[in-house]
Amino acid sequence: MAEDRISSLKINWYPGHMTKARREMEEKIKLVDMVIELRDARAPLSSINPVLSEVIGNKPKVIILAKKDRADGRITPLWKQRFEGEGNKTIALDLLKDNVSKIISDACQEVMRDKIAKGKSRGLKHVEIKAMVVGIPNVGKSTLINSVSRKKMAKTADHPGVTRSLTWIKVSSDVALMDTPGVLWPKFDDQEVAVKLALCGSIKEDVLPLDDILEYGLNYLSSHYPELLKGRYQLEDLSSKDAILKGIAENRKCLDANGGFDLNRAGLLRFREIKNGVLGNISWERPDENS
Repeated sequence: MAEDRISSLKINWYPGHMTKARREMEEKIKLVDMVIELRDARAPLSSINPVLSEVIGNKPKVIILAKKDRADGRITPLWKQRFEGEGNKTIALDLLKDNVSKIISDACQEVMRDKIAKGKSRGLKHVEIKAMVVGIPNVGKSTLINSVSRKKMAKTADHPGVTRSLTWIKVSSDVALMDTPGVLWPKFDDQEVAVKLALCGSIKEDVLPLDDILEYGLNYLSSHYPELLKGRYQLEDLSSKDAILKGIAENRKCLDANGGFDLNRAGLLRFREIKNGVLGNISWERPDENS
């Protein structure tokens, strides 16, 4: 997709509960010692919310590159290295399989070691760490809360907009987490950011120009991951979006009422398989392309 076509898009999704959530976070941030910021490992820059950066301020922070199991395993370590080089404690996690509880606990204690030491110097036997969990919609906050607490204490779903109120989770005697709703920002100044977030499933599907997003996604995949397209759909021709969709329609028997290829149906199938990680491990951003 040409750059001028990307910039002409008008993707925005900012329902009313996000405004309320931001106000509540601004009020509650003073109650916590630190922040756990989740970013999508597939798009670590696009999933940085400038609104959350304003709310967080100078609070100590741990960056979690969530959904590493859906990202390119060759690329995620490079992002981790970059963010740590900028002075941020950074962890890449598979929230369903890693020992999230221990990893999060260790990270919080490392980031807050000065506070813990100060408390003990004052004679305190126990210093509790309070952390706010923040991130964009559908980045994995509720899954992290559930994994850490080992209970289904926060609702989860594979679509954005599920968590809508602030919730405290008592993880242990050492750490308490405040779960927060996923928050986007009122306007995307860079529509390419919106496209990448859409491909990661962080924007409601019904507000998206799927044809444009799919074209961007297929162009990127043809350039960076042609083997995934060819392998899943037995494709030979990756020269254009229509050629790819025709191949997918033929492979998946997506036919219209007249027996022809239903490219719209093939496109929707392709978009959802990209978004849900069915195609394979994909990173939509790379450090060497995003300086």
